Amino acid sequence: MREKFAELGGIIRRNTPHYMVVGECEWLSGWFENSAFIKIPISEFDLRTVSFTYGDSHPTFSPRVNDGLEYRKRLYDYEGILDLIERYGMPQENEYGNVKYIEAQIWSDETIEKYRR
Repeated sequence: MREKFAELGGIIRRNTPHYMVVGECEWLSGWFENSAFIKIPISEFDLRTVSFTYGDSHPTFSPRVNDGLEYRKRLYDYEGILDLIERYGMPQENEYGNVKYIEAQIWSDETIEKYRR
């Protein structure tokens, strides 16, 4: 993913990204008895440090997942993910292609650190 993000022109300030989800996801909330979430407006991020996958990044890039869906093996910038959302909708609403959510990979600490305090 790191190489693909660099190819998109992304700014990488961490070796590995922080993984987040776009929007609320009841399916993920059900994983834990007392789950919680925070909402961070996209406007707080430097969008050059954020990449997205339509679905969890692990199956998206898994060599074992070969269903031919256009968003497999692909990483998106903000404009690219907005295009996919316009075409397919939010996965939490319609689970297109067995996808449960959109994952955001945050390649910097600046905004995340503000919310850790």
